[in-house]
Amino acid sequence: MATSSRVKSAERVLDVLDLLARRGVPLATMDIAESLSMPKSTTHHLLNVMRERRFVSYWPDQRAWTLGVSAFEVGASYMRSGPLHRAGQKYMLALTNATNETSHLAVLQGTDVIYLDKREPLTPGVRLVTEIGSRLPAHLTAVGRAILSRLDPEQLADIYDGYTWPVRTGSGPTSPAELRPVLKQTREQGYAYEKSSTTTGIDCIASPVVTRDGRAVAALGVAYMAAVKTDADIEAIAAAVTSTAGEFSAGFGARVDDSLVEMGIA
Repeated sequence: MATSSRVKSAERVLDVLDLLARRGVPLATMDIAESLSMPKSTTHHLLNVMRERRFVSYWPDQRAWTLGVSAFEVGASYMRSGPLHRAGQKYMLALTNATNETSHLAVLQGTDVIYLDKREPLTPGVRLVTEIGSRLPAHLTAVGRAILSRLDPEQLADIYDGYTWPVRTGSGPTSPAELRPVLKQTREQGYAYEKSSTTTGIDCIASPVVTRDGRAVAALGVAYMAAVKTDADIEAIAAAVTSTAGEFSAGFGARVDDSLVEMGIA
């Protein structure tokens, strides 16, 4: 009997996650209970347990629930080991060929970004401080900011609750209040622009890879030596990064035209 009860609870957890993923909008406890034919008291208890594990988030102003950070991280883990990595190879190659600079693909895990892969130009160019599989604080990197700019305020608050805000070169946000306007600008212009926050003299531009509903599953970036680039060069790199990320996003159901409009280049 105990085993049967645990299986039923597991089924209900998966049903809740599936419902929130399919609906894509905040749902009240009663809406979830009615949609899944569960008692309201059972639904309320289940949601609170899932909230403790960060698989769901609660919006007090709407009295509603959405998927949480842990659900996002599970999805990101799947993408790292599967289609994201494979599909990203051709887009990194295209980006490196277009800019003659090192391109890279990264995903978010907690407060860090993990570099899945990179492509370096045949001619001498920037060599990233990171190797494939290495991690850096997301708030310092362009790829991290590109992904973070697509999170909702509660997800962002969950991620940075109790964070110590490390720095590498003496620059970069050191609090939520400093990070928020950086992410707002990133979302408005469609790309993140990091100026020597991870390595002195090396700048990076990155744009999110988004799904049909606008969630970022990864980011494509280009790193280059700041001293040798003109404003026109930087604009050209930003255009190449955003357009390539838009094409990559189309593979996950996002419309290319819509992606480019959001990124301010169409």
